[in-house]
Amino acid sequence: MDAVRELLTRAPASLPAVLTRAQLVGLRASLSELLVASPQGPGAEECRGVLRELESLPGVAGAVAPGAAASGAGMPGAGMPGVGVGAAESGGPSGGGSSVSASSVSASPGPPPVARVTQSAAWVHGNAPSADPELSSLAGELVNSPEAVDYLGPVQLPAGADTPALWRWFQLTLLRLPAAHVTMWRARAERLAVAEPAGARWIEWAALDREQVVLPPLPRFGAAGVRLGSRAGAAPWALDAAGIEDIAPADGESRSPAQVWAVLASWVAALADLDDQAHHCVESLTHRGALPLADPGHRRAYQQELALRLGRLAVRRGADDPSAELQTALAVDEALCSVVHLPPAAPGSWWAGIAETSQRAVLDVRRRARAHGADVAVEVLAPTYREARRRTGGNDIPLDAGGRKGQVLAGLRLWARIDGRELPGRVVYRG
Repeated sequence: MDAVRELLTRAPASLPAVLTRAQLVGLRASLSELLVASPQGPGAEECRGVLRELESLPGVAGAVAPGAAASGAGMPGAGMPGVGVGAAESGGPSGGGSSVSASSVSASPGPPPVARVTQSAAWVHGNAPSADPELSSLAGELVNSPEAVDYLGPVQLPAGADTPALWRWFQLTLLRLPAAHVTMWRARAERLAVAEPAGARWIEWAALDREQVVLPPLPRFGAAGVRLGSRAGAAPWALDAAGIEDIAPADGESRSPAQVWAVLASWVAALADLDDQAHHCVESLTHRGALPLADPGHRRAYQQELALRLGRLAVRRGADDPSAELQTALAVDEALCSVVHLPPAAPGSWWAGIAETSQRAVLDVRRRARAHGADVAVEVLAPTYREARRRTGGNDIPLDAGGRKGQVLAGLRLWARIDGRELPGRVVYRG
């Protein structure tokens, strides 16, 4: 454990440290689950000793206690029921389109998402699930493809995944690739025998512009797909936090920035429940580096912070103070753009489109502030770190994977000047 501790202490923001920390958090959750199932079984006392060692490592402590992962995953705590949870479920054919949009969710029955901890526990017990061989072969091709090398960095197939889990991993991974690559890989997956579409069921999230498939279903295994549709609304917690009743635009007008962010927040929170590879690097919660959203504690803290920022925006909006509203809008955008993968999703990907949509909403708030006479400016940071660092506060995140050396891989916070005061931006870049 000494070498692990040294890595997590001396280089906490490096890609090896972040990946090691994520795996240790998952191991801690799996061992905790095993203790719940067999608290007095062979090796239980030794297992508790391992847990104590894991919890002493930097960044690993903070996951929920044994037995809490299943009930607490994605929940925000008191006063905000349902963060990151929800669905409007339907049958029938999928919605078309491939535009960048965003979603939100409302609760409905249906098969639960594949449980990370349960699968890990099954693998530890020796009951290794087996995935469809054709799907396994296709997933292996993806991992070794040129686009994976270019955009995903060092990526591995999920160990011990059964067919539904591997299907979900495959489809979630595609959301990190440019749209042209997604079309090709998704078409190949749809031709697999295991992907027979008969009897498909869908969970709908609210679309901002047009309908779109996010995650194709796997009907043979009872796995519902996820799509963006016009019938779903934003998650109640996001609407409440943002101080709005719904996401329907006023007659003849576009959606307000608050409506856009309520949809984006609902969608990002829901995906954080599904995607084991997602991390967040909100500076007020992490200071440096990134924390895995696979950990229920980190996920819950992130969702609480997102709701808090939406609430502050609602207060500023009602106070008729354009400069203050812009500052809180920048904070909401930072929270949404700080959900990243390692390395971050490629330009032109579905995830990258979420950041672009959020930033457009910030620019809308800036235009309104200027129209009211406020002295404000907002800038998207330069694509090279050599230029971008002139507009950041220095607490940027270097990675040793993804893109080219010196390239900005993701913008976490826009640069701004409000009434003469400069607010530095923040980025992830290839070191």
